Amino acid sequence: MIETLKNIGIIIGLPVLRSVAGWAVSALEDLKVNTFEWKQLVQTVIRVGMIGGVAYIGFDAAGYDIPAISVAAGAFLADIFFGALKDAKKTTTTKVKP
Repeated sequence: MIETLKNIGIIIGLPVLRSVAGWAVSALEDLKVNTFEWKQLVQTVIRVGMIGGVAYIGFDAAGYDIPAISVAAGAFLADIFFGALKDAKKTTTTKVKP
């Protein structure tokens, strides 16, 4: 039980720390935090936390004993990958054809 709680803490805690650190850099540039920036932070924490949680539960259900820290790191990489795909889609759809 304690091991499970520790793993859940890692899977939830690391995305929160990573999200807050990255968010603070851009949100505090103008020394003001608006509602949109708070929403972005919450969305990032939920997105990365869900990726990590689902991956951990999925690997555990499949019988793989993968450390929670590895799953959390994988969630970060997956979030970066999905963000890059989203940005690539935006740039290709916004180009104007002559």
